[in-house]
Amino acid sequence: MWVEDIWFKKSKIFRDERKLMFDYIPKVLPHRKEEMLKLGEYFKEFILNPGSISVKVILVGGIGTGKTVVAKSFGKKIEEFSRTKSKSEIRYAHVNCHAHRTLFSIMQKISAELRLSIPRRGFSREELIYLLWNYLESSDKYLIATIDEADFLARTSGFEAIYELTRLSEIVNKEKMRISLIFIFRDLSSLLSLEKSAQSTLSHNIIRFEPYTSDQIIDILWARIKEEGAIYEEAINDEVIELIGELVGFDKGGTGDARLAIEILHRAGKYAEFEDREVIIPEDVRKAYNDVIPSFPKEEIKALKLNEKILLLALVRLLQRKKYITKVPLGILEFEYNELCEEYGIKPRRHTTLWEYVQHLKNMDIISAEKSKRGYRGKTTLVGISSVPLQTLEKLLKEEIERDLGVS
Repeated sequence: MWVEDIWFKKSKIFRDERKLMFDYIPKVLPHRKEEMLKLGEYFKEFILNPGSISVKVILVGGIGTGKTVVAKSFGKKIEEFSRTKSKSEIRYAHVNCHAHRTLFSIMQKISAELRLSIPRRGFSREELIYLLWNYLESSDKYLIATIDEADFLARTSGFEAIYELTRLSEIVNKEKMRISLIFIFRDLSSLLSLEKSAQSTLSHNIIRFEPYTSDQIIDILWARIKEEGAIYEEAINDEVIELIGELVGFDKGGTGDARLAIEILHRAGKYAEFEDREVIIPEDVRKAYNDVIPSFPKEEIKALKLNEKILLLALVRLLQRKKYITKVPLGILEFEYNELCEEYGIKPRRHTTLWEYVQHLKNMDIISAEKSKRGYRGKTTLVGISSVPLQTLEKLLKEEIERDLGVS
């Protein structure tokens, strides 16, 4: 196969890969309706009576909690509303302070989004503010601008830039309030260094974005697949999506970062595509997770007892045979462990000791272990491996077991 053949070959996994990209704005935002409604309440007067007030709102939360996508989606709704139901045109602009690190650069970016042509040099930042304001005034337009990664702006340009942004109306000294702002912060510690007047202006309207739970991550991923059409539904199953939720969900010890979850899903799809498969399997997710967050606990595994290593190898083999599932009942694992002990010619440990091994491996975050839910007869413990690629783990365990047994 040539490179050209790859380009024209239809994917068996991705229906529309663009919908897993970082800058894609989805139609549906699971678990962020409340935050969107709060934004609507804060900006209600500015939208219904443009020019009457200037609004400043802060969105605060960790990486991947939906701040940027909510702001952009809100901006899109505002522009649609102003075109169809408002007497005045309201425009939206979004500036990321990682790329635009000074007030001058921010004003240039906003002007560019409004298609206002401004030379790169020859103006002070105050002159840029006046040019922007005069443009809005002469065309009877209004603006809502989001200043994303405002923490970074504060660190690189000091708090003077943020302070000046909060008082644009005072700088131009005009009666009508043409500009309102959304500031996005990762945390609120940056605000404590602002002057009291700026603190007072910004601290009234704060919307907090909490990290996503595993169930919420699952909903977000299924929305990208079913409602947005990023991946063929037949190319993925619940086991794979639940595994990503378990790895990323804040309630499961993850970061709660939806952006990370989507990246893992995308990479897992790529692994399936590279192998010309029609289905994403849990092992693809493990590999993808280790690409993004290398988590292979090599030294910890080397330090395990011989029987712990054999038990772990038994689990690896079971999951490799049952490649579409992520967990197996402890009873089946114990049977596989006994067979492996026979292969290696050592006496197996009893059930109570194996239970202690499972708890130890779980506490080390090498395996997962949880009580079974519906679908299993009686109650059992389901054991799985979430984040370590099975093939890599199997190779290391075999080497370590042979070393412990003195096999050359």
